[in-house]
Amino acid sequence: MKQVAIWRRLALAGCLLVCSVQLAFGAEPKKAVSQEPVQLEAEELVFDQASATYLAEREVVLRQGDQELRADRVRWKDDTSEAEAFGGVHFIDPDGELFGDEMYLNLASGLGHLVNGRILVHEPDFYVSGTTIAKTGERSYRVENGTFTSCEGPKPSWKFTARELDVTLGGFAWAKNVKFHIYDVPVFYLPIIGYPVKTERESGLLMPSVGYSDKRGTQLFMSYYQVISRNQDATLYLDYLSRLGLGKGLEYRYLFGHDNAGALKGYHVSGFSGNDDRFAFDWRHRGTLPGEVRLIADVDFVSNRDFFSDFGEAAGEYNKDKAESVIAASRNWGKNNLVGQVKYTKDLEQSNDETLQRLPELQFAMLKRRLWGSPFYFDLDTSVVNLWRKEGLKGARVSMRPALTGVFRLGGVDVTSEIGHRERLYTSTQGEESHGLFDFSTRISSRLARVYTVDGKTVDKVQHIMQPEILYQYRPFEDQSDLPQFEAEDYLWGRNTISYGLTNRLVARSEATTGQVDYRELLYLRLAQEFDLEESARYPLAPQGQDHSFSDLRAELILRPTRWNYIDIDTRYDVSGPAEFLTFHAETGLEDQHGNALSLRYRYNKDAQEYLAAKLNLSLFKPFYLNFENRHSFRGDVNLENLVGFEYRAQCWSFYVNYRNRDGDQEIMINFSLAGLGRTAHPGSRREPL
Repeated sequence: MKQVAIWRRLALAGCLLVCSVQLAFGAEPKKAVSQEPVQLEAEELVFDQASATYLAEREVVLRQGDQELRADRVRWKDDTSEAEAFGGVHFIDPDGELFGDEMYLNLASGLGHLVNGRILVHEPDFYVSGTTIAKTGERSYRVENGTFTSCEGPKPSWKFTARELDVTLGGFAWAKNVKFHIYDVPVFYLPIIGYPVKTERESGLLMPSVGYSDKRGTQLFMSYYQVISRNQDATLYLDYLSRLGLGKGLEYRYLFGHDNAGALKGYHVSGFSGNDDRFAFDWRHRGTLPGEVRLIADVDFVSNRDFFSDFGEAAGEYNKDKAESVIAASRNWGKNNLVGQVKYTKDLEQSNDETLQRLPELQFAMLKRRLWGSPFYFDLDTSVVNLWRKEGLKGARVSMRPALTGVFRLGGVDVTSEIGHRERLYTSTQGEESHGLFDFSTRISSRLARVYTVDGKTVDKVQHIMQPEILYQYRPFEDQSDLPQFEAEDYLWGRNTISYGLTNRLVARSEATTGQVDYRELLYLRLAQEFDLEESARYPLAPQGQDHSFSDLRAELILRPTRWNYIDIDTRYDVSGPAEFLTFHAETGLEDQHGNALSLRYRYNKDAQEYLAAKLNLSLFKPFYLNFENRHSFRGDVNLENLVGFEYRAQCWSFYVNYRNRDGDQEIMINFSLAGLGRTAHPGSRREPL
């Protein structure tokens, strides 16, 4: 093979490769002449001195930096800056690729055209093709008999076609009189369309979703996504709900310096057919303000409970009976911590006039600090809170608890003793009151461990750890009925109890062939109970002879036999009454890391609830995906919720059908997404900050 290297500094607006990039990807023109050397390789190379033209033939490769142009034949006329490539034109660049039969360029102006061409933009993939692709500006192109799609291959799953197509790389592909094709079959007509042709986030309409609900009626969810800047965006929602009204919403997401990130969302429904208007506001924020002040906001405000029941997506959200809003700012100085917050609660079941609000609250804590190298430590907790309600008892409370802790190591036993004094001062509509109360506790604990060699395929050693502990707590039994009773902590019940527990842990050790060591907890099992030394004081109205000295026996089990399954159990068993479970919470699950997962969750609370929740995700039949959820209550033998979701996931598009039956409300939703356009979010859903 004959190789010829051409080294020359170009003094014009650019070189062959620079302009090729502009043609293929719409890159901004370079302000300075490229200093990269150009190398031309071919089996045959001829230079016509009279016309100052290079003609390279057969396996031509032209390189500059990390850019490469391949063709069967390339003609480069240096004096007029005209370049032509013929046969199997293939341009390769880190940002994408260009293919065609023929390419003509004027290097000085940067204008030209491609015959039977195709442009590929990477991440996400986007293809534009046409019989002729003409470059009409720095970033604009006119395509004749064009198609555009995000599907790969000569026969894409979907595509848009138009007689003329205007494309701005980094912007949109606009076309009139457009046909949408599934494979080669036209299925519908659009008078005009704008499709994003950009590797970054792009503003535009998102794919709508449609459906029907017994409660909301016919549903049409539409949204518009607006990029504000690299760290900000917004989504506008416009929804039609035939039985509720017209929904309008705005979601704003942001990410600023000092890890400040969050999202604000407002949504309003204009009632139809006599329905009341309803609205909601949601703000989530985490970040650090100047002065190292940490700001956290969890604001959740709704006009009434119907909003949660109409738009809540998950259990615990659609059955909320109150909405809480908390904004807190905190600052640490070494072992000192200051927190200020406001908390507003809205009762959604009854009048909110008697709901207690914390407006505001200030907390200061001095964490444990050692005293002069001794085994004794000092800490302090203080709080000042204004407790307000529109109707009923209101006032302020100051609480302070200094404590002295001694930490000792006696042989293989750890002993921790603490004595503290809590002082509370009140000013309220009942007057001014104060009360002081001391408390004392001692904890005795130890740790026993042994390592067993197993030499298994995935585990070589297992460590068994036993941690027994005993805790004694004492607080005197004193009458505090003269104090205002705002909430539970305003009456501190006396204690004279001994708590005891035993924790067992199994920790597996595995070592890879590379020498990397990994530890994983296989088992956590804890049994705990409490014995009341003054049962008669704790239960003064208990029937004669009935023993309440022993509390419920609590058992906690966390089992991780492998990395893809788990078992969690948390129970309380009544040993002093009729010997029965008071609570039994259990959960188990399997997951294969390939999209297949099964989980079961059982909840039992005596005289309150008993239900089983199941969740199944299947990807065994790709490209078909299935998910199923069910919550069944054994009290009344009723299904609380059923959810069935189906997805067909193709290489460049997806089709979704979701069916939900919850509390008598049946809903079916249909959604279709094309790669590069995304999906519409449900108005009740929340997205994470950027």
